[in-house]
This record gives sequence, C-alpha cells and structure tokens, in this order.
Amino acid sequence: MNYTPYLKLFEPLKDQLSGVYSTATLIISIILILWVLNFVVGLISRIFSIGKSVGTFYRSFVHRYLRIFIYSFLNLFSRKNNIKT
Repeated sequence: MNYTPYLKLFEPLKDQLSGVYSTATLIISIILILWVLNFVVGLISRIFSIGKSVGTFYRSFVHRYLRIFIYSFLNLFSRKNNIKT
C-alpha cells in the first residue's frame, strides 16, 4: 500500500506549523533579549544604589578620621626628609 498521496494532504499543515515555529522562535528571542537587558539595567541600578549608600556612609562617618590619619602619616615621612637635609 502506498501512503505518499496521503502525505501530500499534510503539506499545508506542515507549512502552517513551520510558520508558527519561526514566529514562536522570533518571539522567544525578543523576550530573551529584553529579559537580558532588564537584568543588566537592574544590576547596574542596584550596584549604583549600593555604591551611593556606601559612599554616603564613608563620607559622613569615616572620611574625617581617615583623612587625619593619612595626613599625619604623610607628614611623618616629610618631616624625616626635612631633618636629613
């Protein structure tokens, strides 16, 4: 028994399914690209807010003490150089 004439009946269905497959692939690709962009933007936003809060804390509570320590440390070495000359 030859089934090839019956298989020709499925060709329009096959053409429609291939069009649906290509459209679904395009939609999935676009959704994936948008998700990656959203992830990157969210990551940048979170890193910026963390950096801003850490910088605000540093500038408000740590900077003045660290600045005094660094200036006194640098003056310690500059005085030794002035004494030798």
